Amino acid sequence: MRAAVAALALAAVLALPAGAAAAVKTGQSPDCRRFCVNVEPREGPEGSVFVFRGRGWRADRRVTATFGVYCRPGEACIAIAYVVRIRTGHRGRFVFRQRAGQEQPGDGERGVHAGGAPTFTQRSVSRTPRYRVTVPG
Repeated sequence: MRAAVAALALAAVLALPAGAAAAVKTGQSPDCRRFCVNVEPREGPEGSVFVFRGRGWRADRRVTATFGVYCRPGEACIAIAYVVRIRTGHRGRFVFRQRAGQEQPGDGERGVHAGGAPTFTQRSVSRTPRYRVTVPG
């Protein structure tokens, strides 16, 4: 899985404008002031829905979420990138939900996307929050 995540992260960095690679940070520190993304839960089993909450982003603007298919540790996955456009509110906040595993019935209606390793980008700023999926066994 680390290789797949690294490949996806590299693809995301390569797609950024020049100079933006240095801006990639997690945004999860408690003292984060701009372009922050927190994730809850920080750790969960396969199939869990992780909720990513952005704050301090440019208000009433688009944030692009780029992510790949969910891939278990040690498995080879196809290199597909999904792109979702999110609009921040008037206070620069957004919410993105992602299931670590296969899509479940009703996920689409609830705004849950199946996949892994999302990166959030607005202009030349990108954030890739850290979280951990546990696998039985």
